[in-house]
Amino acid sequence: MAGFDRYSRRTVVGWGAAALAVAPEIVHAAAPATPEPPTAPPDAIQGNTDANQRLTIETYVNGKGPFRFVVDTGADQSVIADDVAVKLGLISGEQVIVQGISRSVAAQTVPISELAFGDFTIEHLRTPVLQRTWLGADGYLGLDVIDGRRVIFNFRDDKLTVTGSRINVGRRLLPPDETLVRVDGTKGRLTSTDCRVDGVHTHAFVDTGAEASIGNTRLFAELQIAGKTYVDEQLIPIIGVTGGQAFGRLARIDSIELGELQFKNGLLLISDLPVFDVWGLAERPAMFIGMNFLRQTSSFSIDYRNKELLVRVADTRIVRAT
Repeated sequence: MAGFDRYSRRTVVGWGAAALAVAPEIVHAAAPATPEPPTAPPDAIQGNTDANQRLTIETYVNGKGPFRFVVDTGADQSVIADDVAVKLGLISGEQVIVQGISRSVAAQTVPISELAFGDFTIEHLRTPVLQRTWLGADGYLGLDVIDGRRVIFNFRDDKLTVTGSRINVGRRLLPPDETLVRVDGTKGRLTSTDCRVDGVHTHAFVDTGAEASIGNTRLFAELQIAGKTYVDEQLIPIIGVTGGQAFGRLARIDSIELGELQFKNGLLLISDLPVFDVWGLAERPAMFIGMNFLRQTSSFSIDYRNKELLVRVADTRIVRAT
């Protein structure tokens, strides 16, 4: 039986979701600069926002659609909902093991001749099928289809842009409202080492399939040395794509510095999810940055080929929490 690791939908339920929805402050500290010359306009895909604040885009499967797929930068593999596979008459193939947050499940795969979004068409995929009730969408676009490209999330206009990577990526000047963060990794698993959580050096990666931002207990152990404690003892359930669930506890964070960008006065969920082990980060302070923080920016882009994260804030002033 073939197998692979797959992590994507991590939804915080209960009062914890409301607490994490409170907007942190954003501080951008960058000197004024001359904007770089404009490049040829890429292909924009109009996006919609789902109930979990994830940006979904029109996707065509074997020429049929459109379907609404979540773009998930934290998922190795794309997946499709069971009812969509049935509707399209996709024939089940080999079975694989899909690893979720708290359990693994066996899932059938289906062959997809063409998966298209915008001007991009990916051919000959074999995609696992999961229940819609677990996914909450028609499907997910994972790193297997977005790696090697540049993906821009524009939250102000709810647009997603998918284009080729920048050609000239040498030293360049940026507008005062943009911050460039270098990331590293292979096969789309890009992490930033230029991140500090209340002064603790942290490995961070962006996960657009997650509603909440989550840190591991290695990170929290370092924070405890500086006197940090949990908000309370309340356990927050985190629902996974395989129907299982894990639990975490909330910690209040004064500052998350990502390059020159700084999120202030936010909440971080602490939980040792298997994704940290899959990404090789279980033994060091690490976190993934979910939509509760990302949506406080105006837009951000991930250039997978050039390994860059470019963040644009809505205003160069501090954005106050509400």
